[in-house]
Amino acid sequence: MTETKIKQILVAFDGSEQSQDAFQEAIRIAKFEKASLIFLTVISEIMPNDDELYLQLDVRPEIDDVYRALAEKRLETITAELDTTITYKNEAIHGDAKRSIVEYAKENQVDLIVIGATGRGALERRLIGSTTAYVVNHAPCNVMVVK
Repeated sequence: MTETKIKQILVAFDGSEQSQDAFQEAIRIAKFEKASLIFLTVISEIMPNDDELYLQLDVRPEIDDVYRALAEKRLETITAELDTTITYKNEAIHGDAKRSIVEYAKENQVDLIVIGATGRGALERRLIGSTTAYVVNHAPCNVMVVK
């Protein structure tokens, strides 16, 4: 049985306590595997009732520069004290979180996604990690769920 080398780890970060725990776990794995990290924040967009039609039409609202700046600032803050031997990049993208995480992983040859079990909002907590469940079921790579 051959071992697969983890070269690139994506950390889904939404500012929640569990995503911060996922961030710490990803750093631990990156040090052990000598892997690079991608810290990804998805700026959610509000979809109309028929989100499939919305996606087919490819009618997306403009990215709000204020929200992007806030997401990038949050990522800069958490990576400020990161071990300089770990290579990483901060990404803030606009879209539906669960689909965007999976799509980003596919497009960027990610070897491992590290994600918190639940998100930030009350609705997400009530749904017990619907974003996480989607990512686990649709990701092109292994997913580590951090509680």
